Amino acid sequence: MKKYYSIAFLLWSMCFFAQQTVSFESNEGFSTGNINGQAGWISTPTGGVPENITHQTISSEKASDGSASLKIVKEATYGTQSEPIIGGFYNLSTPLPYNNFSVSFDISMSQLNGSDFGFQGVNAVDDQYVVRLDFDKTGLVKILNTVSGIQDLITIPSAWLPNTWYRFKIVGTATDVRYYLNENLIYTGVAAGAMNISQLRFVHNNALGSAYIDHIKINTELQFMSVADSDLHDREVTLYPNPVEDSINVDSKKAKINLVSIIDMTGKSIKTVESHDKKNNVSVNVSELTAGNYILIIRTEKGSFNKKFIKK
Repeated sequence: MKKYYSIAFLLWSMCFFAQQTVSFESNEGFSTGNINGQAGWISTPTGGVPENITHQTISSEKASDGSASLKIVKEATYGTQSEPIIGGFYNLSTPLPYNNFSVSFDISMSQLNGSDFGFQGVNAVDDQYVVRLDFDKTGLVKILNTVSGIQDLITIPSAWLPNTWYRFKIVGTATDVRYYLNENLIYTGVAAGAMNISQLRFVHNNALGSAYIDHIKINTELQFMSVADSDLHDREVTLYPNPVEDSINVDSKKAKINLVSIIDMTGKSIKTVESHDKKNNVSVNVSELTAGNYILIIRTEKGSFNKKFIKK
């Protein structure tokens, strides 16, 4: 038994140390001025001289947390770009798996009809998007999604206003990627690419205006359970029948169920059922599944956890 607790503690410790908060404060190793070269950050590479652009800065003009923030602004040397590529890039010491991560941040943009601003989670080795969130100059919010192998920027029913702080959160799981605005779910999709995220980018297309980014949190929204928590969840939630032929029932004794997802043993998403009335029990029709082993991901008010079931 002691061995299992040691392994569990090691896994928990790995998850814990993967968490990070960046608020661009002096006690985190930042100072006002050019972001390039500070605490793992660079500014956009130029492909020439200088090697990186020079006017993306740590600023004390505006902050949502502490006294400083990252300010991204037009570089006069370069014209307006076709894509948001000018800004500050954070090279992660430990890449984030696309199916198990969270990133959140505050952003305030100065004006409409100026720059298109954006956040990008990128696999820097291949320079490929894994997640991408655009703040269009018209006030629209767009998300890069992949449908049937084709990437497309999808406009979602949310909008932004100038000189207003917003908090965005992106959470990737084995089943989907979820986007939140001020803690409200605004879109559920999939990663644009099934790759690790090695670089976070806060960017614009080098038109007019500026944006301030602050209070970045990495992996702090993921639910990590201790051994005791896991045992408690197992006692509180039951599945029946298991093995199952037609419908499987999920009962939660102490927490209302928000969503139930089914994935196969390779991690492929099979089915998702949202509990709009937030009951303590949900029934999921699995009659169309082929026989075999599956994992049920159960999200409740108290957190998320997994249970295995067998389809007969």
